[in-house]
Amino acid sequence: MTVERPPDSVYATADEVCEAIESLTEAELGRIHRAAQYALFGTEYTDPLELLGEAVQRTLEGIGVKGGRHWPRNVHFVAYIIRTMQSIADGSSDSVVQTRTAHLEAMAGDDGSAEQALAQAGFSCADVVQQAMDIEETTERQSRAAADAALIEAHFANDEEIQYLIMGDKDDMKPAEIRSISGMSQTQYDTARRRFRRGLNTLMPGRRKL
Repeated sequence: MTVERPPDSVYATADEVCEAIESLTEAELGRIHRAAQYALFGTEYTDPLELLGEAVQRTLEGIGVKGGRHWPRNVHFVAYIIRTMQSIADGSSDSVVQTRTAHLEAMAGDDGSAEQALAQAGFSCADVVQQAMDIEETTERQSRAAADAALIEAHFANDEEIQYLIMGDKDDMKPAEIRSISGMSQTQYDTARRRFRRGLNTLMPGRRKL
């Protein structure tokens, strides 16, 4: 399934991004700050403001550039910037893992491997063939999941509360954490969950989420 990139006209300009930042309320800034704190663990970033600054910078740098970060006008800015921070944090976590792998390879030396280094440290790893099969199966599942996620996010693009549910589900956040970041009350949260389920039953009959 191919997800087409929307035309540039649906994305905000630099002036609109700056205006959105300047218009953030104290409550919205609080949600963004809490979301950044949740996303920091396991990344190279040590401060929520650093992660927020990176998200804003990439958004501004991505304007007019194919493949960069873009803020769709039909997505609430707070939801967009939180999702962007989480995406950057995920990328940073992957980078940290790669760095650790390189460190293991360095430990093994020219005549060894990362697997040998792990074995020497008291860890074992599965058969290489089985690993390859697992990776292939995982890649296929991830491709299907990515296609489904793109379809779901496009379907609910105009529903800010459901966007928060989707973000929270991706990051295994507790309901209380989602409510804290989104500013939803318990009633609003429960209503959004029911609305999301009804929408998914229409979009993907027989499949349930959340």
